[in-house]
Amino acid sequence: MIRVLRKMLCCVGMFLVTEIVGVAFAQTVTTIDGNIYYTARSATDRRQLTTKGLDGQPKLSPDGSTVVFVRGTPGRTVQTAYSDVEATELWTVRVDGSNARLRVRGKTAMTVEETVAAIQSPEFSPDGSRVFFLGGGWVTSSAVHVLDLNSGRVRFVCPGNSLEVIRNGQYRGHLIVSQHRYFMGGGSYDWLWLVRPDGREGGPSGSGDADSEERLRYVRGEKLR
Repeated sequence: MIRVLRKMLCCVGMFLVTEIVGVAFAQTVTTIDGNIYYTARSATDRRQLTTKGLDGQPKLSPDGSTVVFVRGTPGRTVQTAYSDVEATELWTVRVDGSNARLRVRGKTAMTVEETVAAIQSPEFSPDGSRVFFLGGGWVTSSAVHVLDLNSGRVRFVCPGNSLEVIRNGQYRGHLIVSQHRYFMGGGSYDWLWLVRPDGREGGPSGSGDADSEERLRYVRGEKLR
């Protein structure tokens, strides 16, 4: 493969750089029997990163060096606004299996916004400096939090029942979040909203109508049909 790419360099210059980056970072992470595995470029190059049997939801950092994952905490719960839920923990580990670190421990607090529990759906920011994740919140909504990997600080971002970090385009680094809201005259609805990393709202992104998919493609920086 590399020999072919080198040959292509003579013809198209920068194309080789793009292709080598793609080959170098054709990595995957997965969960098998509660343990995290990292695969680099081929199915035969698989490495087990954790051994507790309590881990899941792994995500690879943008530079391919680090994995973030959720670790279960059987028997340890946290009281939230609606019930007691499993506390859970957020961990990172290098893809060579070194430097496994507990980053966030589920905990109760005086407010729903400060309570962290039932951690799920971790997502790196595009620059790899932060991890966004969902946690237990209210009866009708989870909460979006963000961990600063440099300072270790965890901050509430906004209510949300789903989480996507935008990777491309003018909204790179923003979030797409599903939120449960109420009409003034009664009733409720669940739309997708564009949210800035600091939690400020950027407007609706999808409401289930015919134009929603096109709006979402635009917000995600994808090519429109």
